[in-house]
Amino acid sequence: MEIHKPFYAERFKPFQTIIESKYHFANTRWIDEGTVCGFGMYDLGKRKDIVMGWCGQAASCGFAFQILADGMNDKSAKEKVQRSLDFLSSFPVDEQGLFPVGYDITKGQFHGGDPVSCGQAMYNFAKAIETARKNKQYDIRQWEHFLQKVCDKQSKRILAANWNPHSTAEAFYIAPLIIAWQLFGEDTYKDAAVKAGQLFADRHLTMNGCYWGGTLDATCEDKEGAWAAFQGFLELYERLKTPQYLTWAKHAMDVCLSYVVVWDIPLPAGRMADYNFKTTGWTVVSPQNQHIDVYGVLFAPEVYKMGIYLQDERLKMLAFVMYRSCFQLTDSQGNQGEQLQQTNFAQRGDMSNVHMLRGGYSENWTVFWITAHFLNAAARFIEINVTP
Repeated sequence: MEIHKPFYAERFKPFQTIIESKYHFANTRWIDEGTVCGFGMYDLGKRKDIVMGWCGQAASCGFAFQILADGMNDKSAKEKVQRSLDFLSSFPVDEQGLFPVGYDITKGQFHGGDPVSCGQAMYNFAKAIETARKNKQYDIRQWEHFLQKVCDKQSKRILAANWNPHSTAEAFYIAPLIIAWQLFGEDTYKDAAVKAGQLFADRHLTMNGCYWGGTLDATCEDKEGAWAAFQGFLELYERLKTPQYLTWAKHAMDVCLSYVVVWDIPLPAGRMADYNFKTTGWTVVSPQNQHIDVYGVLFAPEVYKMGIYLQDERLKMLAFVMYRSCFQLTDSQGNQGEQLQQTNFAQRGDMSNVHMLRGGYSENWTVFWITAHFLNAAARFIEINVTP
């Protein structure tokens, strides 16, 4: 950061423009088929599938809309929050605390269920409940029952003597468990969160074992694994006020930031160059999936918070750049594709000639996590009275 000084956010679109665009787009993904309702992961003309966690983030708007709706003058938001979370909280939970994260409406079938997606969904439920308790506008009994049922089973599993997670994926349980402890006063949730935090700190602080397993399409070190630990460690610090957790959070944050692009990569003639695209502030997925994405917007509020806790103004400025830069290439309807090719690597489109890949853009792969992360992060910035 000191070399490239990636701190100038004013060259990108302002915060209000971003949330208005993404909020509008989120509403285009609303599905209403009676008791089955929520925010679809895909273009509704192609597939109706309501998916929690990575990559659908269907529970995210249940939190974010509570904070953003008034500013958007959206009178339909309250009903959408209530009904979407009511539907999602009806999903079955197995004895290990896992639950299907998706419901394919055409097939009428549940599907999926993994630590990454379940942990992220639990976090969104926890934040939705925490926010709804403050505004007192929602019937949250069903949401609370679902989250408690999952936390009961996950905490029991984590506290078992033989718990030995395969990767850092299960660090996504830390944040929702410690928030659930504050919500419900159940000490086993705190004990499980603390145990998980300690295990991942022991594994990763020395870097003898890398943070990995936080994304579903790579089997190597990745920024999402580091983010799972960063989010969990920081929530432990904020909820328990124990200084060592801030030290742990800084370590995981530094690893997350090692995936952030801090300069404008020169691009060949092509789609991205035509749009005068700037790479600063975007994040690389992993050494295995070498494309940049907007995922960094999700942890931009936490980077800003660390700037406060560590008294480091650079982190605050970088957080603004991360959030605002990643809005580039969004069209007038709020559409934004997932994968940009700043290297000779691609996962979609014509890949017959590797020398033609760099500078391309998979703009039609508009999965909902992109929109949801912008809105979720916006809500968390607003919670701390910050406008990036």
